[in-house]
Amino acid sequence: MLLIWIHNKELAGDSVLEAIICDKARVLHEDRVKKTPGTLADSIDFISSKGWFDNFSKRSGIHSVVKHGEAASSDNPAAERFIEEFTEFVEAEGYLLQQVFNCDEKGLFWKRLCKRTYITKEEKSLLGRKPMKDRFTLVLCGNASGVLKNKPLLVYHSENSRVFKEYKVQKNQMCMMWKANNKAWVTRIFFMQLVNEVVCPAIEKYLQEKSLPLKALLLLDNATMFLLMLQAWKMNC
Repeated sequence: MLLIWIHNKELAGDSVLEAIICDKARVLHEDRVKKTPGTLADSIDFISSKGWFDNFSKRSGIHSVVKHGEAASSDNPAAERFIEEFTEFVEAEGYLLQQVFNCDEKGLFWKRLCKRTYITKEEKSLLGRKPMKDRFTLVLCGNASGVLKNKPLLVYHSENSRVFKEYKVQKNQMCMMWKANNKAWVTRIFFMQLVNEVVCPAIEKYLQEKSLPLKALLLLDNATMFLLMLQAWKMNC
C-alpha cells in the first residue's frame, strides 16, 4: 500500500521525502488497525523510525533522486560535439577569454519545494514541475575570464515594491536594471534595453581599457534570444 502511494505521488510529480514516507506509513498502519482489529497488525507496536525506513528502502528498492524542471533527455552527444566545435572556432578566430561572453537568464524562487524525492526502483529519474511561486528573473552576462560581470537585469512582478517606498529606494541607482511585469518574465523590450544600455557599452569600454580588438563573442542558450541580441547589437553599433 505504501509503494502504491509513493508511485501515485511519483506520477503526480510531487516531492516525497523520508519524513513524509514515514508519516504515511504510520497513518496506513493506524488505518489498518482500525479496519481489522485483533489481527497481526493490531498486535505490532509499529514505529516508523530511521531504521525502519532504511530497511524498507532496501526491500522495496526506492531511491532518492533530484527532480528536474526540464526533461532529462538532453542530447549529450550533441553537447559534446558543440564543445569541440566551439573551442576550434574560438582558437581559429583568435578570441581571448576576455572577449568571450555568456548571457543567460535564471529564475529565483522565494518559495519552492525541495529538489529531492524518493521514487520506486523501476524508475531511474523523475521529471519535476517548476514551482510557480513568488519569483523574479535574473539575466546575467559576463566574460569567460570572469573579470567583466555586466550589470544584471532583474524582472519582478511589482514595479514599485513596498520596501522601495518605505526606504525611498531609487531604482536608477541600484546595482541592477529593475524591470517589472505580471509574470516576471524577460520580454523582448527588456532584453533590448539591457543590450543597448548596459551590455554593449560595458563590453566596448572594457575592451578599450584592456587595449583589445573591438570584437566580442557572445553565447546564448536559445535561438530566439540570439536573434534578439543580434538585432540589438546591430542597432547599438
